[in-house]
Amino acid sequence: MIPFRRTVVAALALSSLLLGAAAHAAYPDQPVHIVVPYSPGGSSDVIARAIGDELAKVLGQPVIVDNRAGAGSLIGTQYVAQDAGNGYTLLLADVPFTIVPALYKEKARYDAEKNFAPIALLGVAPTYLFVNSKSPISSAQDLVKRAKAAPDTVSIGSGGNGSLTHLMAELFMINSGTRLTHIPYKGAAASVTDLAAGQIDASFTTMASASALFQAGKLRALAVSSDQRQKDTPEVPTFREAGVPRMAVESWWGLMAPAGTPKDVQATLAKAMAKVMDTTVVKARMSAVGVSAPADGNPQALQKIVKADLVRWQDVIKRADIKID
Repeated sequence: MIPFRRTVVAALALSSLLLGAAAHAAYPDQPVHIVVPYSPGGSSDVIARAIGDELAKVLGQPVIVDNRAGAGSLIGTQYVAQDAGNGYTLLLADVPFTIVPALYKEKARYDAEKNFAPIALLGVAPTYLFVNSKSPISSAQDLVKRAKAAPDTVSIGSGGNGSLTHLMAELFMINSGTRLTHIPYKGAAASVTDLAAGQIDASFTTMASASALFQAGKLRALAVSSDQRQKDTPEVPTFREAGVPRMAVESWWGLMAPAGTPKDVQATLAKAMAKVMDTTVVKARMSAVGVSAPADGNPQALQKIVKADLVRWQDVIKRADIKID
């Protein structure tokens, strides 16, 4: 009886392994959730819904966008970091993904590299340094000269303390050796609105946030943070051309999975996303919010940009002594 019992146990064990392998090979066999760590309506939400619609077609399963806003993206990001990692819960990450850990050292319960696996780099967008169109400040170097002549008298707005636009302002001050007066707003739109009204002297933001006022002739762009001039604004020099070094920084959006997600599931998702990002509809919807396709969108490209940003923003936050209450 013992040999028979062992045979049955072995058969059952083999059966379980085969069933498990079959179930695993069947990924996905249920809806996939993309967590957006912001409220509906913003660029990250628009991008998530754009790729979600097409990813559903490629995977053959519904893709649900799940908005989990709060604490500058911390709540939604931590939610995904704590997921079991089976390929059914993903994160739409952007620049704050690399900023928040340095800002919220006590509260951030995730490691941007250890707790996540990169799936795809979805898009990039540079930031611009704007002034009011009637401003006497004619160039980035002119702003530098005025700020050095009278430290702390030139004001620069941002979308809020610890935001990308705030850190870009701090990076500008570090790299140009100037001291500007930072004016934080509750969002980039409020900052550029006051800039157009002449309430502040300058502000960093994306063209998507400033487009309407820029097109209306209310704002003037002094420089752009990309490596090369942008085709939509060929008259705007890069910061390198404008004489301010180390300002080649872009906003980015990427798709992440929890680190425990099986490698073959990660590969399936990466392959699916390559197809999604090549569709005309996704390209059009990304362009509508001022986001361009990256030169390379594979997982390694996303991992590289995350590593670089983690180092950059930690250094800026430390040197500028930025603290969030």
